[in-house]
Amino acid sequence: MSRILDQLDRARMTALHRRLAWAAGLGIFLDGYDLTIIGAVLLLLKPQWRLTAYDTGWLGSAALAGAFAGALLGGRVADRFGRKAIYVLDLLTFFLAAILCAAAWNVVALVIFRFFLGMGIGADYPLSATYMAEFMPATNRGGVITWTFGLWSAGAIIAGLVGFVLVTYGGPESWRVMFVCGALPALIVIWLRRNLPESPRWYLRRGQTENAVAVLRRLNPAVQEDEITRMLAERQKALATPRRPTSILFSRRFLRATLLVCGPWFIMDFVGYYATVYTPQILGRLGFHGAPNQMLGTVAISASFLIGYIPLALSIDKIGRIWPQIIGFVVSGAGWVLVGITALQAPLKPQYVHGVWQQVPQFGLLAFSLIFAGMLIAQILNSFGPGITTYVLASEVYPTDVRATGHGFATAFSRLGAVASTFLLPPLAAKIGIPALLIWLGAGSALGGVVTWLFRVETTNQPLPQDAAIDHGP
Repeated sequence: MSRILDQLDRARMTALHRRLAWAAGLGIFLDGYDLTIIGAVLLLLKPQWRLTAYDTGWLGSAALAGAFAGALLGGRVADRFGRKAIYVLDLLTFFLAAILCAAAWNVVALVIFRFFLGMGIGADYPLSATYMAEFMPATNRGGVITWTFGLWSAGAIIAGLVGFVLVTYGGPESWRVMFVCGALPALIVIWLRRNLPESPRWYLRRGQTENAVAVLRRLNPAVQEDEITRMLAERQKALATPRRPTSILFSRRFLRATLLVCGPWFIMDFVGYYATVYTPQILGRLGFHGAPNQMLGTVAISASFLIGYIPLALSIDKIGRIWPQIIGFVVSGAGWVLVGITALQAPLKPQYVHGVWQQVPQFGLLAFSLIFAGMLIAQILNSFGPGITTYVLASEVYPTDVRATGHGFATAFSRLGAVASTFLLPPLAAKIGIPALLIWLGAGSALGGVVTWLFRVETTNQPLPQDAAIDHGP
């Protein structure tokens, strides 16, 4: 690692650093809003469009399938053409798709529009993570990325509040307003990103020294030009090596890192997205009667994210990424098991629901309290661990020439878990029951802790690897 890259890793936080963090974080905010608001949308659309369990699965998974495609495409484009290449285009895609979602006329149209909306968000994940990782000082990198990614929770909380208001006081078409409310903030993010600089690490990797010098001067005006020019010239030949294919992610050197960032993130999304997208429906099955109560419960669970997220953001650059991820997986899994076991013990009573007689569980105060406590535990520990750390690790383990590609691949792989969860689990829940399903998901969450331990790579306070051929980073 050259002295100039050491200076990047040791730089002080500046206004430019903070603007980059907000520009990235607000894109993640939109993802949190969009993936949570669909739960409120489904409360209104299910009786209006007479949605089946499979319709619900399609609508819940469409944006995630789009995110899979967008993450693969966005990461590769960012490594080849630069981080700025599609950093505005992806948000424009999101904005237009959100407006089209509001105008959808049937299930098929809404599924298609949400797929394109997901592509915009999916492309943004590797771009935002790479931007932050490559600009932030090493001693602040984990904390800044954690604080920024926490805006996902802010988006989810806002979505819950918007959903509560419109479900309670809006008409049957107010689900269209929910999508429009998610589209408007995208314009702010587009404006914020309009003239951000390209990553100096990417310029260095491409041998574009003059462009790198210009960005470095914005980050640290005190650096002398002759010092920058001399150090860059020493590395120019090495940095101009050919682009590396995606297959390097599975090379002997990076296979462990790839397994670390892909396996646990897949498990986290498989467990977490079912619980996130269908929170109102799950709460309805577990004793929260009425759409307004279900939305208020959703808001409370989303807000509990802060209880785990804030301590992690304050300590991640001291305690690392691995142990919070392991603890988060295991304890959040225990929370879901507690919910499932408690719900299974509830006595059943026949009730006339939606035109048919059904066996409805009856929850006493103790059972109701245990169920809600278990859901809060699951959310809090997820936010203290894998809900954040999977995103952070994927931005740190790869060298510059494949960093966005690697993060994009990990994001896409995780979205396979999310798609499988949101598409396949609703019919399975209808067959075996939500309580039994939550027990299995809790066990799956614990597996994420095991996989993390087996393939652990600690990146805390370590310099980012610049080039796979010449650096020996984590």
